[in-house]
Amino acid sequence: MRSIKGIIIGFLLILLGFAVTSYSLIAGGVLAAAGLGAYTYANARLQVVSVELKTAAGGERVQEFTALQTAVDRGALNGTAFTESVPGTAADYSFFTYTFRLRNGGLIDAEMVEIQPIPANGDVLAYATSDASQVNANTIVSAGGERDVWSVVLTSAQNQTDRQVSRSFKITYYIWGIPMSVTAKYN
Repeated sequence: MRSIKGIIIGFLLILLGFAVTSYSLIAGGVLAAAGLGAYTYANARLQVVSVELKTAAGGERVQEFTALQTAVDRGALNGTAFTESVPGTAADYSFFTYTFRLRNGGLIDAEMVEIQPIPANGDVLAYATSDASQVNANTIVSAGGERDVWSVVLTSAQNQTDRQVSRSFKITYYIWGIPMSVTAKYN
């Protein structure tokens, strides 16, 4: 609803700005610029087009599990730890990789996009990429474009039921340096 109101207000301000230019060029320009700004801001929303899930047993990713376990123990995880340690072996855990297709219908790039899962019982940690070399990269969804963004959740191997696979996520990003967010759910 906020987006539709912003579009209408922006469009009306632009029209009013053009109408006022016959009386005052400065006032008309200010109104038109305000309308364009309102229109741009109203459309500055990311949309979640789709969410897909791929699961992998921890035993299939032993090297990655060991690196994550060590990072949590050292307090050096590039991600979010939901527990203070990761006890056990890789076979005790599963990797859930959620792939989000995000669309930016606005006129400005959405920068520093990050996906944060709301942890479920048994979740140990999460990180926001499937490529370890890109952990600290600035994720951008270009204006008018689409992009895939990942959230990998390490969880107890006992969490394979539909209830445990279903999760909510908070997607945060910045437009013109202004923090914004949208929520998404995988069922």
